[in-house]
Amino acid sequence: MGFFRCRPYIALKKMAWSRTYDIPYFLVDKNRKLRITALMQFLEDVAIRHSESCGVGLDFYQDNGVAWVLAKWDIEVLSYPEFNQQITITTVPTSFRSFFGFRMMEVHDEKGTLLARVHTLWVFVDTRRKKPIPVTDEVMRAYGLTRDQKEPLPIEAPSAPETDELQAAFQVRPGDIDTNRHVNNIRFVEWALDTLPVDFTNNHTVHRVLVDYRKELMFGEPVNAVADIVETDGETLTRHRISGGKKIASLITFKWT
Repeated sequence: MGFFRCRPYIALKKMAWSRTYDIPYFLVDKNRKLRITALMQFLEDVAIRHSESCGVGLDFYQDNGVAWVLAKWDIEVLSYPEFNQQITITTVPTSFRSFFGFRMMEVHDEKGTLLARVHTLWVFVDTRRKKPIPVTDEVMRAYGLTRDQKEPLPIEAPSAPETDELQAAFQVRPGDIDTNRHVNNIRFVEWALDTLPVDFTNNHTVHRVLVDYRKELMFGEPVNAVADIVETDGETLTRHRISGGKKIASLITFKWT
């Protein structure tokens, strides 16, 4: 069932915003299915484009010295679209609490079949001081929400690896940096996946992604990725830690079929 058919989210349906995307060849894997990181790129894009449509997009951020920084992902994938298919992503902010903002998304195919459900947590920051600040009334009004709407979305936390059986080293490159002048959030997920053995990823499919971003990484920093593979409660999990020097930058858990 989709979010917008569930209470208490029915009332938010009128504020939902949608965009349709074609699945190009360069974003699919060897099985012609959309890569999980490409799906996340579409999700990030629709959040930014929705903000643009509300008048609080990139120019607003630059002029006011503010930004939304993604803090957590909780993505459940029911089915992956394939090359040359169309998907429609629907998104809506659901609540604000102090400097936190919650946003949900749904992904459907051309027939209206639900492909993915997504909960995200964002932090509103002063980009000059690099500190979280309370969401302003102007921004709340732009999204059609009020301070009374504070209910958080449920977001499952990732688990840290308990061993360092899998390791990989990376370097932050110029192409990893986004408009916030730090490593884009999806690059962390790519590093995590690149730490896993090819024979494992060739024989398993991600159906859940849990990400917790803790520290930003900047151009030129060395990156260390550590992971383990575990079976728990009948599920196959990979647990990941992305570090820059001595700081833990992100924890990531993938659930696989």
